Amino acid sequence: MSGNRAAFLVEPKGCFEVRDAPMEQPGPGEVLIKVHAVALQPADEKVAKLAIILVEYPAVLGGPVGGIVHALGEGVTRVAVGDRVSCGTLIFKKHKPKYGGTQRYTLVSEQEVIEIGDTDFTKVVTLGSYTPPSCLFASNCLNMHWPSLPPKPLPAGEQGKKILIWGGSSAMGSLSISYAKQAGYTVISTSSPHNFDLLESLGADYIFDHSDLATVERIRDLFPIDYWFDTISLKPSVTTILKILAPEGKPANKAYIHMLLPLAMAGNPTLPEGVTTGMHFFSTQAPENADWAKFFLSRGGYMEKGIKSGLIQGVPPHLLGGLEKVSDGIEEVHKGVSGKKVVIDPWA
Repeated sequence: MSGNRAAFLVEPKGCFEVRDAPMEQPGPGEVLIKVHAVALQPADEKVAKLAIILVEYPAVLGGPVGGIVHALGEGVTRVAVGDRVSCGTLIFKKHKPKYGGTQRYTLVSEQEVIEIGDTDFTKVVTLGSYTPPSCLFASNCLNMHWPSLPPKPLPAGEQGKKILIWGGSSAMGSLSISYAKQAGYTVISTSSPHNFDLLESLGADYIFDHSDLATVERIRDLFPIDYWFDTISLKPSVTTILKILAPEGKPANKAYIHMLLPLAMAGNPTLPEGVTTGMHFFSTQAPENADWAKFFLSRGGYMEKGIKSGLIQGVPPHLLGGLEKVSDGIEEVHKGVSGKKVVIDPWA
């Protein structure tokens, strides 16, 4: 026995199998984490069900993870063995199973590790994703004004600006509301009515029922809306946002819609003149994102401070159990999860 166990997706669109896995050694710039909690994301479900992203099989999915630094690769100075940390995984960048999260030990990049203090591991995996702050604040995404701790007023050119975050009760949506409010923006968001209290607790200024036909007009009444972020990025959400932007028989309002999935997942609708979309693509390692990474991910940076202080908030964790529950977790995400994050404890 190696000491490591993992939930392997044995083949494309196949089943999961829990078995022993190699105990990998971290390479230069890598950190080996003993995983105490790992989140299951919509991207994991899309790979498990549709095989839409190339990975090496048998595959290990999942991330971000929360756990304890177990070993350091050459040149790593940012963290020490024994540190409590959270980190996104590299499975969709490096494709190999040793970089997936649904195992007891996983390899991550030193540059993306966040020290979490006493924050509970199960909770931190609902907070540790850098996707929302990259969607909102990266220069090649929505390029909104960065937040600060303690919060400061927006600069004159941004004061009073609004963002629509469609799908506020999703894991990405909830974190995006939290980040946007910390930055000082007016937030408009949507969810089912039973999640209105969650969105209100996160600070959303205007909350609408995503399935109510009146929502289109009510959101339109709040124009101008300066930033548009669709955290669902499927046909129902894209279709409704386009109705808001382009009333029948009237010119469309110009807008850029930032999306987490390609437009093809929404059926490739015809975009009105002046409306553009873009799928989120972001690398913490890209030179153009160096300043962003330093501000948000560095030791003592915004994400570390926000997590430790409790200012960054998201959906509550839903702990399913151990590695044998990964398949159940993928099914739960597939059916649709809102107002919670599906979490696995590899040691349970």
